[in-house]
Amino acid sequence: MAEPALSEEHIDIILDKMYCQRGWDFRRYRKSSLRRCIERRLAFSRLPYEHYINLLDTEPKEFHYLFNQITIKVSEFFRDPEVFQKIEKYVIPETAGRLKSKNQSTLRVWSSGCARGEEPYSLALLLANERERYYCGHNGNGNTGGEFPCNIKIFATDIDEISIELARRGVYNEPFLQNVSLYFKNHYFKSIDNSYQLISQIRNLVTFGIHNIVSNIHLSHIDIAICRNLLIYFEKDLQEKVIEKFWYALDKGGFLILGKSEVIPPALRNRFAEVFRKEKIYQKI
Repeated sequence: MAEPALSEEHIDIILDKMYCQRGWDFRRYRKSSLRRCIERRLAFSRLPYEHYINLLDTEPKEFHYLFNQITIKVSEFFRDPEVFQKIEKYVIPETAGRLKSKNQSTLRVWSSGCARGEEPYSLALLLANERERYYCGHNGNGNTGGEFPCNIKIFATDIDEISIELARRGVYNEPFLQNVSLYFKNHYFKSIDNSYQLISQIRNLVTFGIHNIVSNIHLSHIDIAICRNLLIYFEKDLQEKVIEKFWYALDKGGFLILGKSEVIPPALRNRFAEVFRKEKIYQKI
């Protein structure tokens, strides 16, 4: 006979244990998503709820297994290619132009919830390629060198320390590269142990760090912030809190890029202009 679904009280007890004993705060994540994750872990453990609670008390490693179940890591390079096309053709040129008008030489990006690094590295590839095109004297629009910011700084953050360590290595199997062009693969990757590793020039553009977008302070002076498919796991009040953090993190005119099922909360819509509705690209007013 199948076990009954977990009650909200059961979920709250597990979340309180995770927070009190490990400092991981998932208490304002959506209960529906958390229930599915916790029930999958219980099913794998083949334990009813009461026994699973005892397991958490006696086997500390189980907290890490549950953490990995909750922090879903589904990503790939250039996930949803149409979004990155808009970033390449509009967001990056607009940002470069804005920085030039302010005589600023550094373009700053924040990728929050970066998992194993595919998303920030995708941005690094686009930015590095665009900078190279400018420095070569042309960018396809008739412009010559000197138009693109000299420095690129990408800050990539996630709550999961293990994912961050993997991201720093920049090594990926073929399935993760299905949206990577042959030019990028030949120009910016090297073959290593039946996988591909990004060359150091690309890896060095990205600084990875542990960061909890819910509880930690936001970054500052950001030109492009990207946080895709993370807000869908938050309750509405937490979504609003996080979006407000991005608003404070961005410089005026900076871009915020969300996941395809995510939108700016109504209370904050007067702080952002909708640039591309389908691709969920917004600009700080």
